[in-house]
Amino acid sequence: MLKQFVDNPRYLVYAILVHIAFVVIIVFSLDWRPTPHRTQPEENVVQAIAIDETKVLAELEKLKAAEKRKQQEAEAKRRDLEKKAQEAKKTREREEKRLVDLKKKQEEEQRKLKEQQAKLEAETKKTKELEQQKQAETERLEKLKNEQQALEKKRIEEEKRLAEQRRKQEEEQRRQEEQRALQEQLAAEQQQLEAEREKKVQSIVDRYIEIIKQKVTRNWFKPAGAQQGLSCTVMVRLIPGGEVLDVRITTSSGDPVFDRSVETAVLKASPLPLPPDPSLFERFRILQFVFKPEE
Repeated sequence: MLKQFVDNPRYLVYAILVHIAFVVIIVFSLDWRPTPHRTQPEENVVQAIAIDETKVLAELEKLKAAEKRKQQEAEAKRRDLEKKAQEAKKTREREEKRLVDLKKKQEEEQRKLKEQQAKLEAETKKTKELEQQKQAETERLEKLKNEQQALEKKRIEEEKRLAEQRRKQEEEQRRQEEQRALQEQLAAEQQQLEAEREKKVQSIVDRYIEIIKQKVTRNWFKPAGAQQGLSCTVMVRLIPGGEVLDVRITTSSGDPVFDRSVETAVLKASPLPLPPDPSLFERFRILQFVFKPEE
């Protein structure tokens, strides 16, 4: 029964109302005044109770009728609510379907957007890579250009250096040629001067050799029995001043007596005459001449 009241709460309300009605009837039916003797008979009380119970039943009928109307209204309201709920459900389902379709559409658009974004990113990456490659190529070309400019500058500087070196070499060669020509000229002049000097010196030497030969001849005495036309080559060692240190016959005449007479004549002629110029003494330190008295 408790489960029935819980499942149908209106029955609980009816029971409470009936009990309240009985309590009210009992309370108003009792006489609370302290009377020692009852003035009304017992049957009046029972009748009153019966009448009141009829009223209670009538009230209950009214309550039931009101409850029934309420139930009908509630049922109508419930049906209306169920209809609205069904419509709302259909609306919700349509809305859910629309949202699902919208979500699918959004997902598809999102997918397409992601694909476009990925494609755009790929193109951007490719473009960036191409720009980097272009930048790298530009830098490489710039580097090559700088290297070429540096090489060109170095080549120009090297050509200038070589040209300057050739100029210096040509100038040095020309200077050397001029110097060589000058040296050759000086050498030729010097040689000519030396030749002239040698000629002069030799002339002096020859002249003094003749003087020495004449002095030796003046101091020579022809040995008895010496043949005519004899001659010999004499080598004489002198010291400054003309003093004879040594005399030898280097080429004999074939006559020892003639040779010894020539040696004696050289010693007797000491000191031999020498040129006054001391620088010419070396020509007479070791003197060699041919002695031939007939000349």
